[in-house]
Amino acid sequence: MPANILSNFVPGRTTIDFLNPLLDDTGFMTTILPMPDGQPNLLYGEPINAIISGRSSPGVVDVEGFLRWATSVNLGVSCLGQTNGSSQLANLGDGKGNLTQGNDGTGDNGVLRWNYGDPYIGTCKESVIGGNHLRWWPQAKTGAYFLAVSVELSAKLGHMIALNGYNAGRDELVGNATNPNGTYWQGYRFNTTVEWIPAGVLLNATSDGINHPDVALPGQPSQDGRVALLTITQLATPSSKNAAIHTRSVSAVLALLPIMLIVAVTVTL
Repeated sequence: MPANILSNFVPGRTTIDFLNPLLDDTGFMTTILPMPDGQPNLLYGEPINAIISGRSSPGVVDVEGFLRWATSVNLGVSCLGQTNGSSQLANLGDGKGNLTQGNDGTGDNGVLRWNYGDPYIGTCKESVIGGNHLRWWPQAKTGAYFLAVSVELSAKLGHMIALNGYNAGRDELVGNATNPNGTYWQGYRFNTTVEWIPAGVLLNATSDGINHPDVALPGQPSQDGRVALLTITQLATPSSKNAAIHTRSVSAVLALLPIMLIVAVTVTL
């Protein structure tokens, strides 16, 4: 399917999926790795292989809603808010230039990790033993989110990308998100559908320009060039009473996080 381009922006739920970054001379569909001197390395990056459509529900396309949906598919901000890895940049062709992952300017909330079924400290486990993770960037004006998804190895192995990790990470995300029974988090319920943008439209099936070309399966490129376009519909929201209970429970868990983190890491090691 051809990628949509920006026409008339409508507040709330937009009438387009995303603005194709490749229509702008500065846009890329791979991440940009900062070099030691701080300059962007435009030769190598990691594939941006999934997009949250701007046609998703208005409650999803704001940052809080996006992160809430991510929690419903068992992803969370990195352990205690730390990136535990290098910040990466993306240029989405929206006039904002090269932006650090996330939306806070530091990159600290821009890495989401598999939480192993524990939405509070599960990402601490992923930081130690590895698993699926992604970097995310919001695109201006469209409500779309661009995701670079991959499976990484353990901290002991330097968080290198796993064999076939780019394709596997994207496919794991899609499989979890499109659960036919929907996904849930604290009274919020979502339904997610996927359309596949084939290789050659946004990404090529190649190892050229990919930061870890050695993760390719025998005889295959390191990533297959397909991009998953996810459209998320928010089906339900919690009552105000349940939301208040959730707020109190989160506060209690946060107070125990230092102790819980020590226990989790000790058990893992």
